[in-house]
Amino acid sequence: MRILLVEPEVTNQQLWLRRCGVHSKDITIVTSKEEAVQTIQTSRFTLTICDAQVARSSASQATTQFSSELKSRCALILASVKAPDLETERLAYVAGFDDLISANTSDEALAAKFRQAAQIEQLENRLAQAQKLESIGELAAGIAHEINTPIQYVGDNTRFVQDACGDLGEILLCCQKLIRQAASGSELETQTLELNELMQSKDVEYLLEEVPAAITQTLEGVDRVTNIVRAMKEFAHPGSSEMTFTDLAHSINNTVMVARNEWKYVAELVTDFDPSLPLVPCLPGEFNQVLLNMIVNAAHAIAEARGDSPESKGKITVATRLRPEFAEIRIQDTGCGIAPENIERVFTPFFTTKGAGKGTGQGLAIAHSVIVDKHGGTIRIESELGVGTTFVIQIPLNPPTKDTTPNASTKELLTA
Repeated sequence: MRILLVEPEVTNQQLWLRRCGVHSKDITIVTSKEEAVQTIQTSRFTLTICDAQVARSSASQATTQFSSELKSRCALILASVKAPDLETERLAYVAGFDDLISANTSDEALAAKFRQAAQIEQLENRLAQAQKLESIGELAAGIAHEINTPIQYVGDNTRFVQDACGDLGEILLCCQKLIRQAASGSELETQTLELNELMQSKDVEYLLEEVPAAITQTLEGVDRVTNIVRAMKEFAHPGSSEMTFTDLAHSINNTVMVARNEWKYVAELVTDFDPSLPLVPCLPGEFNQVLLNMIVNAAHAIAEARGDSPESKGKITVATRLRPEFAEIRIQDTGCGIAPENIERVFTPFFTTKGAGKGTGQGLAIAHSVIVDKHGGTIRIESELGVGTTFVIQIPLNPPTKDTTPNASTKELLTA
C-alpha cells in the first residue's frame, strides 16, 4: 500500500508517519499542493492524507480541482484537520475529499480507512482486469475472423488439388496402358486417341497451370495462419515481471497483426521503425497492452471522424525513434481529435469521451500507469480537433533501479 502525505508541518509529519507506518512502510511526504501534483504525475497511491489548510490555500474552485487531481491517482483521499466539526466536515466534502481525520481519530477508525482504501483499489484493479478481458474477447472474435479467411482458401485450394489429382491419376493410368501396349508391340492408334481425348476432357493445360498456383496459395494461407497464431501467442504471453531487453519493432508488428480486425476496415496502418533503435528494457506483455489500447483507440477515433463516409479510410502511423536516453514511440491517427479541455483528463480512470456502453475509461489510465509508474517513462498528447491525435511515449533506455530505502525527509522523521 502506497501512501501520500501532504503536510507542511514537521510535527504533524511525525505524527502521521508513526500512525501510518503501522499499515505501510511506503510513505511519500510532500509539503505543498505543487509538490503533490508533481508527485502524482509519476506515481499512483492507495491513500492520500492532505492537510486541510494546504488544500484550502487557494480559491474553492482550485481546491476542488486539486482534490480531483488527487482522486485521479489515488483510491481514497482524506483531509486532516485539527478539530473536526460539522462545518469543517461539510467543507471537506464540498472540496471533493472522501472523508476527514484528525489527531484524535482512533487507531480503529484509522485502520478502517486503510481497509476502505485497499478495497477501493482492489475494485479498481478488478474493473481494469475486466476491461482487459473484454478487450481479449473482442480480439478473439477478430482473430477468428482473420484466421477464417486464409483457412477458407486453404480449404478451397486443397479440394481443387484433390479433384485435380483424381483427373491426373486417370491420365497417368491411360499413359501406363499405352506404355504397356508399346512394349508388347500392339497397335497404339486406338490407345493414343483415347489418351488425347482424356487429356482434352480433363483440360490438362489448365491443371498444369492452376495446381502449382493452388499449392502456392495454400502455403501462403498456412504461413498467414502461422504468423497470426505466433503473434497472438507472443502478445498474450505473460512474460517476465522483470525488465527485459525487447525489440520494439517486433512487438509493434505483433500487436498490429493481433489488432488488424479493429483497424483494417477504417484505416490504413503504416509502421516507420528507426533501424538505429537498440533493444529497449521494458515489460513486454504490459507494453503490448499499451500499444493495443492506443491502436484500438486510434481506430475508434477514425471511425468516429468518418461518420457518414464509410468509403473513405483514415491513417494510423506507428513510428519509433531513438532519442537521447529514450526510445520514442509515436502513435498518430487522422481521427476526430481531442478537445483541449479533455486532454488533461484522458488518463484519469473511468473518464471517456465515447458514448454510453462504448468505453470504460480504463484503457488510457492503464497505459499511463504502465509507462509512467512501471517504466519510469512519459506519455503525452498532441491533438487538434478535426485533424487527429498523436500519443508520444518515451521509455528510458537506462531505467533507474528501484530504491527501496526511505527518502531523506522520511529518514529524518524516522530518527526524530
